[in-house]
Amino acid sequence: MKTVLLLVLVGLAIGFPAPTLAQEQKAGDSDVRQKIEVVMMKFVEAYNNRDVAAISALHTQDAVEVRAAGGSTRGGTFCGRQAIEKMFAADFASNPPKLVSELVQMYAIDENNICAIANRSAGMWKAYTVSAYVRALDGTWKVHMTYVNPL
Repeated sequence: MKTVLLLVLVGLAIGFPAPTLAQEQKAGDSDVRQKIEVVMMKFVEAYNNRDVAAISALHTQDAVEVRAAGGSTRGGTFCGRQAIEKMFAADFASNPPKLVSELVQMYAIDENNICAIANRSAGMWKAYTVSAYVRALDGTWKVHMTYVNPL
């Protein structure tokens, strides 16, 4: 009987703080989510304006983009800002349609690293993307790695 009572008390002690912690985490996540959505919106705007320099500025110096081959996307791995700039310049040479991106899910790895899953489309081209965002020293969020998987 004492064991059962002890287990109930331990369960209650753990159970009461859990919703409070979850609410605090969700409140912080909404602020970070908005900041990540702003970075995504800037990326879409830069892409649709064919602004390679603006796209590059959203990435870390050592950023990586990995593209699975498929659809109208060239496959490959592009490492560093210069390689990413060249990749997007080559993409824009084919005059792609306007890009649309929607954040589907976001996961906090820690307070300075976020994983975001998005749906992207440009005309008939559709893809899932998984991106790792890092908080820079100035507090802004930058794309550190993106994996593009065309549907």
